[in-house]
Amino acid sequence: MSKRRKRKYDKPQDDEKPYIKKPLNAFMLFMKEQRQNVVTEINLRDNATVNTILGQRWALLSKKEKEKFYEKAEEERQLHARQHPGWSSSNNYGKKRKRQRCKAVRTAE
Repeated sequence: MSKRRKRKYDKPQDDEKPYIKKPLNAFMLFMKEQRQNVVTEINLRDNATVNTILGQRWALLSKKEKEKFYEKAEEERQLHARQHPGWSSSNNYGKKRKRQRCKAVRTAE
């Protein structure tokens, strides 16, 4: 039998503070913009394959082409800082986001 380890530090969750996502970085903005194009080109919806292709395309971009995404990322960071002053990514540490699962409608066969 395996013994389950208990967490040493079990802090109570702050339910009144919402979970705030980090702003997207340059690569994530590139992926967000290009994902649909890659999916239509390769006719696959497998995320691992799509992410691999996007990573390869990102590596092939010139610094000038990447600069556009770095500028957008900086704008996102500044907007995030204005919307959530004093926020730090450590504020989310240990918080668990509740998943919202969709129940599939089953039909009687």
